[in-house]
Amino acid sequence: MALQISSGFFAAAATFSPRRVQRIRAVASTETEEGMAKLGGSELKVTKLGIGAWSWGDNSYWNNFEWDDRKMKAAKAAFDTSIDCGITLFDTAEVYGSRLSFGAINSETLLGRFIKERKERDPGVEVAVATKFAALPWRLGRQSVITALKDSLGRLGLSSVDLYQLHWSVLCWPFNYHHSLKFC
Repeated sequence: MALQISSGFFAAAATFSPRRVQRIRAVASTETEEGMAKLGGSELKVTKLGIGAWSWGDNSYWNNFEWDDRKMKAAKAAFDTSIDCGITLFDTAEVYGSRLSFGAINSETLLGRFIKERKERDPGVEVAVATKFAALPWRLGRQSVITALKDSLGRLGLSSVDLYQLHWSVLCWPFNYHHSLKFC
């Protein structure tokens, strides 16, 4: 069972404003006949277990500020093993392994590379990708969201993602980014 909670929930939980959240929605998904789960209230079917790709390329927390071929092979093996075991949902974000992380390779770039290589060997493999928009104070409005999505798609080497999420929604409380996401 998957659980989808709108960004309003997190904003309400840590709000510093007396303004009320207009909508709080939590939707538990149901299992489909294929053993997949429908994500929240959407029609998207994903594996019940997903893999977070934060540490792929992000050397600031997990890799003692070092990223080398051995760690690259380990991340690739984790991806391939996940696919081989039937796990096809991968979560990443534009800020995982950013250039600000001491030269790390971006997680989206690695995930995109892994997907491309796997599809070359096994064209029938289906991978669901979830990524996130980093709601930073200087990134205001609809165009920031659209530009960030296009940049993420470029790093991933994909024409679309299955789930685009608002990262750190608590930080962007006054900016209403969740309204901009509907245009992506």
